[in-house]
Amino acid sequence: MHKLSDPNFQRTLTLEQAYMLLVQFVEQYNARGESSTLDLLGDLSMTVWSDGGSGDPAQLSDFLRVADQVLGPAGHGA
Repeated sequence: MHKLSDPNFQRTLTLEQAYMLLVQFVEQYNARGESSTLDLLGDLSMTVWSDGGSGDPAQLSDFLRVADQVLGPAGHGA
């Protein structure tokens, strides 16, 4: 299970890349079926669990997967 303190989350990106990452992440989230903004925010919430994970632990892995698609794999000039 990933946490925001993991090294893979310590990447620097431009605002353009951040926006592209946001859009692609929301698109892949919604591709699984109709979801409300409240569902998405609940799944991403860092306050649900005290261990630094998200409300839905799979979301951090999904986010990293989308980040690799937008930015390239971590450690390769991103």
